[in-house]
Amino acid sequence: MGRLIRFASAIVLVLMLALFHNSLTFVQAQNGMTAPLPPSNTQTVNSPKADQPIRVESNEVVAQVSVTDDAGETVLDLSQKDFHVFDNGVEQKIGRWDLGGDPLAVCLVIETSSHIRPMIPVIHSLGSIFTETVMAFNGEAAVVTYSDEVNVIQPFTQDHDLVEKAIAKTEFLAPDKKLYDGMANAVLLLRSQPSTFRRVMLVLGESQDNSSEANLGQVLRDALAADIMIYGIGVSSTTADLRYGTQTLPDGKKLSVKLPKHLPPVSTVGPGADTAGRPYWDVMTPAIWLLTRGTDRISDHQLEVAAAATGGIHYGALRDATIRTALDRIGGELHAQYVLSYVPTDNTPGFHKIEVNVERPGLNVRTRPGYFPGR
Repeated sequence: MGRLIRFASAIVLVLMLALFHNSLTFVQAQNGMTAPLPPSNTQTVNSPKADQPIRVESNEVVAQVSVTDDAGETVLDLSQKDFHVFDNGVEQKIGRWDLGGDPLAVCLVIETSSHIRPMIPVIHSLGSIFTETVMAFNGEAAVVTYSDEVNVIQPFTQDHDLVEKAIAKTEFLAPDKKLYDGMANAVLLLRSQPSTFRRVMLVLGESQDNSSEANLGQVLRDALAADIMIYGIGVSSTTADLRYGTQTLPDGKKLSVKLPKHLPPVSTVGPGADTAGRPYWDVMTPAIWLLTRGTDRISDHQLEVAAAATGGIHYGALRDATIRTALDRIGGELHAQYVLSYVPTDNTPGFHKIEVNVERPGLNVRTRPGYFPGR
């Protein structure tokens, strides 16, 4: 009898719970509420938390701007209101502005042809200067070498010791100079890095190419599309011979020349003139020509043109001391650049010229010459 009473009570309890659930579902439906879904084994993707930024693609244009005075010293006391940016001659509203900007991702591209073999002691000793002045404490770097082939001897890392060891173990054997292929590989490495890094290519070598499959014009367009700035330190094989006197080359031949008493100081492509004494805009003109046509009709001064086309700078370093000085200057500039962005009011296809001015007179302003919308 007791079991029968307990069984009947259980049935009544189940019926009451079912009635309550149906009533709750009816009320939720009347108020536009959705009943909870039953548990499932299907995996779901969690929505982003409130404090996680949601990135939206846009046609934002980023310009890294270097400002120096007539003495070549970096100017660091400007504010956003001092800058005016023009896109195809039309002034734009500056969106983001910063001094110093994001950490650097730098791909160091080193020529390892036998032509500059006499410069081995200098190049092997540059590791600590590069890591301290260019990478600094929060940057990362990769090392690429080129001669008759291109090798990534150190992928991107933040480890200073690994980068210094990679630079110190470079070998200079083959005669070919695949400069453009080396630059093309650097572009691939750099554009795979997160957008939170400012991307920089630093080429240490002669401003010549003799056997690449890559096209300089296309390399520059790809670099521009990936917001990569190109810097160069021009090492001259002739000057290296003069500097180091008699050297034994891989083929057994010897070079014997007299060391001159005086060698020219470092010169730059930037405000002022380049290694041949040409005004900056004389180099910028072929740079823009290459960008807009994508061809290779330039037989000399390729690194000078590449630097001008991307807003970088080229140093014609003719001695071991000036090579170190050039590297130190590049590091100082990269960590003292103004970074600004804007969303252009006109997205007409074709090359868009960028011009940045500052209100303070007597200053030299350098940035990349332009961009292609939608790339």
